[in-house]
Amino acid sequence: MAPSDTRDRPVDAHSYVVCPVCKGNLNVVSEALECGRCGISYAVIDGIPRLLPAQGPPTLDPALVRVKTWEEAGRTLASRARIESGFVTAPRWFYLLYLLLIGAAALRVPAAVGAVAAVLLADWIVYRARRSRVLGAYERNPMRLRTAADAEIIDQAFEKRDMTPPSMDDCMRLQEEACGAGRSESQWKPLAAERYYDILKVLEGLPTTAQVVVDVGANNGQACWEFGIGRDRTYVGIDVDRPLLRELKRRLPDQIAIQADGSCLPLADDSADFLFCTETLEHIPDPAAAVREFIRVLKPGGCFVVQSPNAHRVRNLNPFELLTIALSLLDDRVLQPKIVHENTWVNVTSYHWDFSIQHFKRMLAGLPGRVRWEGSREFFFPLFLLGGSVGRYRRKEQVLQRLPIIRYFGGDLMIMVEKVTV
Repeated sequence: MAPSDTRDRPVDAHSYVVCPVCKGNLNVVSEALECGRCGISYAVIDGIPRLLPAQGPPTLDPALVRVKTWEEAGRTLASRARIESGFVTAPRWFYLLYLLLIGAAALRVPAAVGAVAAVLLADWIVYRARRSRVLGAYERNPMRLRTAADAEIIDQAFEKRDMTPPSMDDCMRLQEEACGAGRSESQWKPLAAERYYDILKVLEGLPTTAQVVVDVGANNGQACWEFGIGRDRTYVGIDVDRPLLRELKRRLPDQIAIQADGSCLPLADDSADFLFCTETLEHIPDPAAAVREFIRVLKPGGCFVVQSPNAHRVRNLNPFELLTIALSLLDDRVLQPKIVHENTWVNVTSYHWDFSIQHFKRMLAGLPGRVRWEGSREFFFPLFLLGGSVGRYRRKEQVLQRLPIIRYFGGDLMIMVEKVTV
C-alpha cells in the first residue's frame, strides 16, 4: 500500500472507484482508504479494499456455522434435485407413460387413457406439494445467510479449516458427482464454460470497445483469467468473498479486485462500459437494488448481462408441469419460484432467487434501461442425450435459443440490458 504522504492521490488513479455510501472520491491514508466527502475509512486487507457500507451485527451465530464435507455437500445437491420431480423421477419413465397414453388413445381404450392421465396428474400434485413444503421449510430456517456480515462469517468458517471457499469449478465438479453423470473434467468443463463464452460473445459484439468491464460476483476471476472476459481491458472484479478475491488478485495483479456488495457498488455513476453478473444475482437479498446499481454505474449506451436461474425452466417432463410453464409466460403467478435453498457448502440456507422474465422486467420498471435481448440457456431437453459433446451441445443451444417460445425454457435466464439516455 502507498505511504501516508500520498493521502491526496485518488486510489490507483481510478476515479470511478468511490465510497459505497456517498460515492465520494477515495484517498489513500496509511493502510486504509478514506472518503474525501463523508470521511468514512475503509480497510485494505491483503491488498483488497473492503468497500462495504456500515452494517449491523451479523444474523448468524459463528459457533453454529459448520462447513460440510464434500460428501455432505453432494448429498445436499442430490436432495435439492429431488424436489424437482414427483414420484416419477427419470425422463425415461415419462417417455414410457407418453407411449402408453398414445397407444391407449390409438386403440381407443378410454379407461387406459384415464388411468395414465390420472398417474401423471397425481405425479404433478405430489411434485407441487413437495416443492411447496420444502421451500417453506427453507424460508423458516433461522440459520439464514442474509447480509455481507454473514458472508464474512462463512469465510471465517472456511479459514478455520484452512480451506478456500469453493470456486465455480468446484461447484460444477460436485454437481457432476451428485447427479451420477460420472464424466471427467475434460467432458463437463467445456459445457460449463459455455456460460462464459456466451458473455464473451456479447462483449466482443458490442459496436464500440468496452474499456471498463465490471464482473459482479467475480468469484476467483475465472471469467477473466481463463475465458478472457475483460482480459485486455480494465477489469474490475467485485465479490463479498475475500479469500476468492485473493486468488483473483494473485492471478490478475494488474487488475482491480474489490470486496463489495452487488447491491451497493463502490463505483461512480456512468463509469463502466460493460457489466456482467453470472450465477450471482440470485444470491443477493435485494436483487432489485442490484439491478438499479447496474444501471447507475453504466455509461449511456453501455450494457449489462445477467445470467441467473430461470423460474420458467423445464424441471420435469410431466405434461401438467409443461402446461404450467407455458402459462407462466403469460402470468408468472402460476410458478413456484425458489427464493432460498440450503447452502451447498455450509449448514445454512441462502438466497437463491429463480427469476421470471416478468420479475426481471418489474425490477427494470422506471429505470433508464432497455432490454436488448431476453431468452435462456442450458436447456434441460435433451441435455441428457448430448452430454460430453461440446459441438452438439452448442448446436442444440443455438437452435433452441432461436425458437419463439421454447427459447424461454432453459435453466438460466439470460438478459441483456442497454442503458439509455433519459
